Amino acid sequence: MLTRLLSSVFTLSILAAADWTFYRSGPFEVHTDRDKRQARETLNHFEQLRWVFAQFTGKQEPRTLWPVRIIVTRGTTWPSLRLQNDAWVGLLSDKDSVPAAWTGQFTQILVDDNLGRMPPEIERGLVSLLSTAEVSGPHVILGQAPPQPDLDWARLHLLATSEDYRGRLRPLLANLEKGIEFDVALRNSFGKSRADFEHEAAVHLAAKVVPTADIAGKPVNINTDFTAREGDDARVARWLSVPSAAGTAIGMHEAGKFDEAIKLKPDWPLPYRKAAALEPDAGRKAGLLKKAAELSPRDAELWTEFATLMTSYQRFADADKAWASAFRAATDAAERERIRARRNELTDARLEAEEQARREAQLAKEREIQRLKNEAIASIRALESKANAAQAPRDPNEKLDQWWEGTRGDQTISGTLTRVDCQGTRLTLHVASSGKAVLLRMSDPAKVTIAGSNTATLACGVQRPPRALEVEYFSKTSEVAVIRFK
Repeated sequence: MLTRLLSSVFTLSILAAADWTFYRSGPFEVHTDRDKRQARETLNHFEQLRWVFAQFTGKQEPRTLWPVRIIVTRGTTWPSLRLQNDAWVGLLSDKDSVPAAWTGQFTQILVDDNLGRMPPEIERGLVSLLSTAEVSGPHVILGQAPPQPDLDWARLHLLATSEDYRGRLRPLLANLEKGIEFDVALRNSFGKSRADFEHEAAVHLAAKVVPTADIAGKPVNINTDFTAREGDDARVARWLSVPSAAGTAIGMHEAGKFDEAIKLKPDWPLPYRKAAALEPDAGRKAGLLKKAAELSPRDAELWTEFATLMTSYQRFADADKAWASAFRAATDAAERERIRARRNELTDARLEAEEQARREAQLAKEREIQRLKNEAIASIRALESKANAAQAPRDPNEKLDQWWEGTRGDQTISGTLTRVDCQGTRLTLHVASSGKAVLLRMSDPAKVTIAGSNTATLACGVQRPPRALEVEYFSKTSEVAVIRFK
């Protein structure tokens, strides 16, 4: 509450009797109630930075997810740009030039909003290099060292200012953005190993005097190319106020109204991700998370989340593409290893589930075959019973010849079935007979006749309890022909 009150008092003090003018170019707006030339120079500063960034990276018209709005007026300068009310907002004193901190922060915004993932040391070096850029009309001077120069800065300073490198910086960054390893990209662009280049960068860092480079900027005449427009108090007041709780995409997101935030800012990935986390419908959840990932090419965690979801939905082609994007977005080898471990974990679980499903399908098929056999045997017995009932009683002293239509073995063994080993459709029976263990084979259970008991089925594994039976089999092959349970 106190913060809002102080902000309101501060805003009112700025707006008192103000006559505002603003200038616009690309994603930038600069409003001022003071020196209009300073406003134009401020606008030119950001446009020239964007131009140099485009020359280094090959990105045509680099974009920013949120517009950049600068207010030049009396008072103090904010230490950094603030993301509020759907824009990057900065308050600049009419006594100050654009701070190096703003320049570095804006370069990082351009990196985040326009580039694929590059090695962290390269991204840090690019931000550090441009943070000290000096803009004068259509020229940009690079080379001033930051307060604490390091090897990251030295690498990019060497690449941008040395005559041996500066003309080929763009293909190097393009290769790195595609995920090519740094040492390979160096050899492709400059014919040097990483070890040699790192030594050269270290020597460059240790030098007491470093060169500067005058980069031809965007051909702009700040006096004629930037058109003055009439501003208004309400607009500036809205930008300088504390973040709005309603009426902006950021406000809707913070209030948990993700669908409304998406409508206001459809290219912002965060509300898609938050909405996906709450979405019960599988199809819509996948669509929301996919959109969030596509809008966040540098977010390895988000791509991993989407790949995991696609794997759980068994959409493996989409999952493979998402895993590849996650690897490209990873910041270092450790993160890539974590992504690889997660993918392997899900792949192993998937293969195990597929194997279990295959085994269950095979067992179901075998049970169905046995059921059909049992039904056939029961039908035959029913017909036999009906036929016998219609005949005169048989003389118990009459001797009958055995009759059988099916395949008969040449050997018969009686004993107990102790175990059945299942290997796909092939079975091995362990029969205990007269103190000996006999192994009999069933290469095709469908060709074996099983009779004698209403529970005449074969279950894999140890038989509990062992079951009494009689088996006819072929002595040469030990192949079972007939099983009669007792």
